[in-house]
Amino acid sequence: AGSRELLGRRVVVAASATYFLMFFSIGLYVIYLPTWLEHHLGVEGTAIASLFLVGGIANVIAGPAAGKLSDRTGRKPLIITSCLGLAVVMVATTYLTTSMIMAYVVFGFAMVMFAIRISPLQSLMTALVEEQRRGALLSLAVAIGQIGLGIGSAAAGTSYVRYGYVSNTLTAAVAVLGMAMLAYWALPEPKSDK
Repeated sequence: AGSRELLGRRVVVAASATYFLMFFSIGLYVIYLPTWLEHHLGVEGTAIASLFLVGGIANVIAGPAAGKLSDRTGRKPLIITSCLGLAVVMVATTYLTTSMIMAYVVFGFAMVMFAIRISPLQSLMTALVEEQRRGALLSLAVAIGQIGLGIGSAAAGTSYVRYGYVSNTLTAAVAVLGMAMLAYWALPEPKSDK
């Protein structure tokens, strides 16, 4: 019973850290993207609003497909693949975004990567603990994630002012890679749902 309890604690810590890094990276990447686009491309608020509309549509389309795919291939491979893809997109953002059309493409792809990792991650979380603790684990992980979003957003401001948006994207990519490593090494892939 003691080793099972220790494994349970490790899973809770790893799950919480995973959510922290996921939301931390979102805060770094998204918060100053509109400001950077306004300065970098000279776009107006309505164009930026349409960018988030395109990203939202991409997310809605990719999310359910990711859930189905994770049921067939396993959750962890999809989480890790999406993290690696998102890290590449984040690093490439400041280099590829030379027009609003490219901003739609890059942000749309980033939102697809966000969607591809969230459904399998939530599914994995529910499979890692017994039924009586699922709500507690998900609530804790999301709460820790929200703290990550706040810290990432605060860090984004300092980083943006001192070093420019490229520092936000690079730091966010490092956080996403950290999430991928954590998911790979610390989150077990259950053989079957408990």
